[in-house]
Amino acid sequence: MHEFLEKSVEEIMNSRIWDLPIVERSASIKVVLVVLIGRCYAWVVNSMADMKPVGIITEHDALKLIDGYKEGMKAEDIMSPNLTIAHPDEKVKDILDKMNSRGYRRIPVVSNEKLIGEITLRHLIERLYSALF
Repeated sequence: MHEFLEKSVEEIMNSRIWDLPIVERSASIKVVLVVLIGRCYAWVVNSMADMKPVGIITEHDALKLIDGYKEGMKAEDIMSPNLTIAHPDEKVKDILDKMNSRGYRRIPVVSNEKLIGEITLRHLIERLYSALF
């Protein structure tokens, strides 16, 4: 177990950036909802050009639309802007501490202020299974 906890985020994370649910902060609510239907969450970046993460939108954030939708709303209007981030060289044990203390299921992995991947409970569970069996 110690070896697993000492692994780096880089060894565990999903770095297939093309596979991540990402929207720009200026994305329309229609685009946001399409992504949420497929993935239940979306990382919000300043722009696709800079990939700087500025928030996350979950299904719970989308609840704001049910009684507060206004024409012209954008992703940034419903996102949660307070991100806890991970760095590629952090250890799994540190990420588990972040997830446990904040109740998070996923954390963006950032290098030089750029989104480079994510680490999720699913990734950790899969790698733990592989390490144990």
